[in-house]
Amino acid sequence: MSDSDFGETGRGNNPEQPPIDWFIEKRHGHHANATQDNIRYYTKFFKNWLKDQIPWVIYKKDNEKTISTKRQKWGDDLRYEQDLDWTTGGIYPQDLSIDGAHQYFQALAANPNLSGGTEAQHVGTVCQFYDFCLSRSHSWFIKTGNPIQLAIEEGGNKIIGDMRSRNPALISVSEMSEYIRSWRHPLWEAITAFLAKSTARRGVVHNLDLQDAYLDHPSCNWGIHKTLRRKNRPFLHISPKPRKGDYWNERNRTPAASNKTNVHRTIPIDNELRNLFLRWLVVHPGPMSGDTPFFVSLNDNWGERISATTVLKKIRAHSEDLGYWYGTNDDDNINVHYFRHWATSVIDERLEATLRGQHATTTKLLRGDQEDTMDNYTHWSDPRVEHYLDICPTFYG
Repeated sequence: MSDSDFGETGRGNNPEQPPIDWFIEKRHGHHANATQDNIRYYTKFFKNWLKDQIPWVIYKKDNEKTISTKRQKWGDDLRYEQDLDWTTGGIYPQDLSIDGAHQYFQALAANPNLSGGTEAQHVGTVCQFYDFCLSRSHSWFIKTGNPIQLAIEEGGNKIIGDMRSRNPALISVSEMSEYIRSWRHPLWEAITAFLAKSTARRGVVHNLDLQDAYLDHPSCNWGIHKTLRRKNRPFLHISPKPRKGDYWNERNRTPAASNKTNVHRTIPIDNELRNLFLRWLVVHPGPMSGDTPFFVSLNDNWGERISATTVLKKIRAHSEDLGYWYGTNDDDNINVHYFRHWATSVIDERLEATLRGQHATTTKLLRGDQEDTMDNYTHWSDPRVEHYLDICPTFYG
């Protein structure tokens, strides 16, 4: 296969692979692996949509086994091809029209796993892909322009929601306390309290094993991760290595969600969260060994590692029950990512770090902001740990 099979460029090297793969390598190949993973994630849906291969749609070509599997996995979120007006029939990215771009936006808006902010990131990445091809004078795109940008200018952003950074209204600590305690379930109280104290994402909830937790309790005698061996108080370890779909050699498994961090992080555990973790582990159905998943499902797939999708759906349902869900793509919805905003804001405010619009160093360590902190976990000096524990929000006082 020659270079011309993938088009030619007037500037720079001729592409030697399909345009989207070429864009990822040339435009983002120098970035961190986590950034490249995000770009692949945002372009994967676009590629699947172009090929009519969105997994939560029943297509006319699907056999009964495939349909049954999709029904079990997607339930009420399952869609049918005949009900949709944005199927493509199979096209290449260079053949996308402006009307087709609007249909792509509609497909994103129908995705049960995406919120308005995430939809905008998908669109922004695909828009960047077309801009990159045009800037390199790619022969397949010279005549098409950027259909994504043109569709946005024609009002496509109204389909996917407001294309801006999220700015949710934050509930008070006492309201968050009521939210967490109202679960009345040791698993979900532990998960949501963890999210609200740590800024962690749902991928972390999915990937934690017992070895990632040092709880300083005689019943917790499993082998712990090497980063926790010298800790003299409870800590969690969060690895940057688990990536969705990629084999993880250290743990001998392929994660179904990514931690989305570039640095090894350790996070102090206050007494309240430690007690919630211990309360959960009393009813944990698995063996108390280092490679046991920390959080497991107690409903469907009982005893198996909890999935990121389950975390998303359970928190949404709980928010709907409590009146904290205001409609699709509303920033004020309490969903999984809301906790990251909430914890960041509350901890920053308590550290008096918000006056200059910058996160406090302690908050950066919790979040894993590599650009502002060195790739090391020794920044948790004793005074910083004690200060964090003093200001960490509590929900059971």
